[in-house]
Amino acid sequence: MLLSGLKAFKRTFLNKVSRLSEKHATTDATASSTSPPEAPPLLPSTGFIDQISTRHVQGWTIAPESPAQRLNVEAFLPETGEKLGYGTADQFHYGLSGIGDGSRRYGFWFHLTREITPAERETLRVRVPGQGDLARSPNLSSWQPLLHVAMDIVDNCNLRCPFCLYDYSAVRRTHVMTRDTLEAALRLLPYTKDGEFWFSCLHEPSLHPEFASFLDAVPPAFRKKVFFTTNLARRMPESYFRTLAQSGIDHINISMESRTPELYERMRKGARFPIFMENWDRLLAAFRDAESTVALRYVIMAYKSNLHELPELSRYLLSEGRAAQVEIRYTYDVPFIDAAFRQQEFLEEAEWDWLQASLPVAEPGQILLARPPAPQNPAPADTQTETEAEAEAEAEAEAEAEAEAEAEAETASASALTIKPEETPQTVKEPEPRFIPGHYLAQLSWDGTLELKGISQASSGAALIEVPVVTKNIRDIPDIDAFLYALDCKSIQTSEAS
Repeated sequence: MLLSGLKAFKRTFLNKVSRLSEKHATTDATASSTSPPEAPPLLPSTGFIDQISTRHVQGWTIAPESPAQRLNVEAFLPETGEKLGYGTADQFHYGLSGIGDGSRRYGFWFHLTREITPAERETLRVRVPGQGDLARSPNLSSWQPLLHVAMDIVDNCNLRCPFCLYDYSAVRRTHVMTRDTLEAALRLLPYTKDGEFWFSCLHEPSLHPEFASFLDAVPPAFRKKVFFTTNLARRMPESYFRTLAQSGIDHINISMESRTPELYERMRKGARFPIFMENWDRLLAAFRDAESTVALRYVIMAYKSNLHELPELSRYLLSEGRAAQVEIRYTYDVPFIDAAFRQQEFLEEAEWDWLQASLPVAEPGQILLARPPAPQNPAPADTQTETEAEAEAEAEAEAEAEAEAEAEAETASASALTIKPEETPQTVKEPEPRFIPGHYLAQLSWDGTLELKGISQASSGAALIEVPVVTKNIRDIPDIDAFLYALDCKSIQTSEAS
């Protein structure tokens, strides 16, 4: 979910620093007259403004020659010189990586001193005092604080794949989202970027009997924000595929592991290969006839069984499957995956190396390979058993000590704690989570339960820390704009209080 402009910018970052500094070396004369020159002058800076609303600004800036420095920034109107707010570029920036000291702590977000007009928003500028203005991002937005909305309109799937990251063992029926819940949820559309409003996250959306009409309910202006993932394993009418082709949404993810019937049905437990192929053929025909702008992306899990098929399968999907992207990825190793499947199918590092070297050459972004993260400080093979035994013994000793301590504490507490009738025990309030404003991860269930997480202000570099912010039913939020803006204000207040 990185800004496309930022991606391009980073590739030529050092070469562009001097040109950006020269381009923005001076500001409007009226605005400059209100700000005395800095002494000594700061090192040249560069960066982007990512968001300007009528109430706040957000972006990032860095002094390339002094990456340990954190710069001050201010917002102003060039026509009048009015200063409208200031901040320090020392916050974690979600979309920033690969520059400076690697911490990603070059972001800024601050309130404006007053609400500005839409016309003033068009002319508002942000600068490092004593230097030039920051450039506006090519993807500048007014306010899109939701990094994604991971919605599910059902809570079940038609398949029981052995590698699924969701435990369906206790699921006996399918619950579906109601129309009024959907309409309440669609109010979140303006607050996220293209391709980041998910109609399915964990489950199969085509199980919903009104799925096609739910897609039609998305206002045309917001269709590019929507995508969903499907296994194409349910027999659907011809009209369904025409609806998808003409929907105007951003993309569709199609899950598959093989074009070999036996292997496909083993990996996609409960699916029938002829039904999948029939659906796939109809989908491609509908997209061809409609000259559809909806992108098709394929998501493939890599295993020992399909490993040697994957290079050719990738070529086929790009040439014959209208693939805008093929993603081959590892399995999230959740505890309920069968141990035998894990042992028989999970790839070794050498096999991942072979796969990476064997994939066809394609345009950037067409083939993505998501390898499993490297193990953290693995023990040497010849000492693994001994290490595990020592750890187990140590854990047992710690557990015994903790049990003894708890028993002693409970005895002491029972004998020492006497609450008089007029006394009330004090409740220890948990500290408010400190999260950066304007960056929230939303998960929305079929019943309207909205869970928002923020990014902790303690995040740095690759260590992105998520913290729970609020859980609320989407139908109980009368004003989405006010609700999200109040979270931003809470973030700033919590930060200042601490």
